[in-house]
Amino acid sequence: MKRFVQFVILFLTLNSYALAEGLSAVIDNLGQLHEQAEAGNASAQARLGELYANGVGVSIDADKSVEWYRKAAAQGYPEAQYQLGAMYGSGEAVTSVAKDPIKAAEWYQKAAAQGHPKAEFELGYMHLKGEGVERDATKAVEWFKKAAAQGDAQAQTNLGWMYQNGEGVTKDGVLAYAWHDLAVVHGNENAKKLRDLTSLNSVQRTEAKRLSANWKPGQVLSR
Repeated sequence: MKRFVQFVILFLTLNSYALAEGLSAVIDNLGQLHEQAEAGNASAQARLGELYANGVGVSIDADKSVEWYRKAAAQGYPEAQYQLGAMYGSGEAVTSVAKDPIKAAEWYQKAAAQGHPKAEFELGYMHLKGEGVERDATKAVEWFKKAAAQGDAQAQTNLGWMYQNGEGVTKDGVLAYAWHDLAVVHGNENAKKLRDLTSLNSVQRTEAKRLSANWKPGQVLSR
């Protein structure tokens, strides 16, 4: 027991050193990052947006975060476009933008058009719920498929739900199970319960497991 406690203390100490060194590196590079951002480097601008949003190496400043994200997004930087979409989608008090589903969808659309998986998922979800865009289950499926093909676990389990319930697609228990199973593999524990609720016979279950086991990045499951 004593050795275990000593190990835990050592582990926490080493991790605190690593975090401190990482934070120190951010602070040391902050001036250079600002120079690059001011010079128009979109990646640096998006990084500053992230730092100001989370208070890493700087004080949290929602206005500065939005300002830098906007600069990067205006240059077509997908991560900044996604972050702006998330800000407009939530309208949380920590941001300086009011909740606006229409603007959120617009920014998600820009990022999704460049293959940003999280933006693809969010855009699919907005089409499913009819928030900021017209409700369209078929379009929701299209966007979920794009994100799911890139390994996004949320999109994969949402696709499983769509096939489970026949939303925007023909109801298909095998594909529902396969997508849920794949989502579990990619870390979505909530998908396990949905997967296990899918009613299949032994032959169908075997086929579903084969589909998920043989999935490769970039692939949309079908049969």
